[in-house]
Amino acid sequence: MELIVIACLLSAPNDCREHRLLLTLDGMDAGQCLYSSLPRIARWQVMHRKWKVKSWHCALVTKERLI
Repeated sequence: MELIVIACLLSAPNDCREHRLLLTLDGMDAGQCLYSSLPRIARWQVMHRKWKVKSWHCALVTKERLI
């Protein structure tokens, strides 16, 4: 699973980008991803102070993303 975070630059609020966080827990489903996402998003926000999280969602990792 991937946690996909959409965040915008604080200095340019219209400059929003997608940031993908790979979740490595085997057997995780979308519900578990969403349940565990808040602490991960909070940690990401602390590490990326120039960005403001706008939204997020979980998605399956495709084979193309693993290459």
